Amino acid sequence: MNTLVLEEQVPVSEPDLVSGELASRIAYLEQQSQTLLESMRYAGSLQRSILPNERIFRNIFSDAFVIFQPKDIVSGDFYWIFQHHDDIYFAVGDCTGHGVPGAMVNIAGNALLRQIIRLEGLSDPAKIVALLDSELTSLFNEHLTEGTTRDGMDLVFCKFNLSQMKGSFCGAGRPLILVRDGELVEFRKGPDAIGHASKETKEFETIHFGLQKGDQFYLFSDGYTDQFGGENVKKFNRQRFRNLLISIRDFELREQRKELLLNYNNWRGKQEQVDDICVVGIRI
Repeated sequence: MNTLVLEEQVPVSEPDLVSGELASRIAYLEQQSQTLLESMRYAGSLQRSILPNERIFRNIFSDAFVIFQPKDIVSGDFYWIFQHHDDIYFAVGDCTGHGVPGAMVNIAGNALLRQIIRLEGLSDPAKIVALLDSELTSLFNEHLTEGTTRDGMDLVFCKFNLSQMKGSFCGAGRPLILVRDGELVEFRKGPDAIGHASKETKEFETIHFGLQKGDQFYLFSDGYTDQFGGENVKKFNRQRFRNLLISIRDFELREQRKELLLNYNNWRGKQEQVDDICVVGIRI
């Protein structure tokens, strides 16, 4: 008579169960992280696709360069140019924060600017900036059930007419730098930024000036000047930036770009990049 022998079942210990669940959870989170990273990379490529090619600046002006270096995959900074009849409109914007929140404001502002000029028919920089302020504030607050968002941007906005050699500028929280005949002039940034504000009325002013052959203009976000580094780990700061621009004023703009990046990287050293960086230089 055959005797049935039952194989003894070895119980799975509780630590083994916990270990298996943990490994499964880690694998799930890694997959989610990879999916999010791929989405961010795609969003970054979409954002870069709406930014103008540096060649557009070089084709319009005597010479030009663009430095665009996001802190994250997507950026809160942007640069923009649009030619309408004989007028050239161009700008650098520094949106609230960086990463995804900044990129959302970035794309909205980029799209609204062209619409304001083409559809609304405005040409004065201060009026364009004021309408952008109104539209952007409304866009991000119209459907909120309570409170207001604090989304917005600092913007340096220019209009140049090269046939008449006339220029104009409106600074909404950002200045414009001109280097002419070895001297540096900084046009004031204006007291108000675009978007959320604690006061009801804002002041946007258009500053007019003549253009001269050889003039060099610089539009920039605060990412370059706010970078920490150096021996004492301090901000690069605006004065050091102005001194650097004066020191490289006789270089071709392509070489100026290299010098700006070299000085930035030397200053930063091993410090983390603190913000998005955008610098545009043009020569008349």
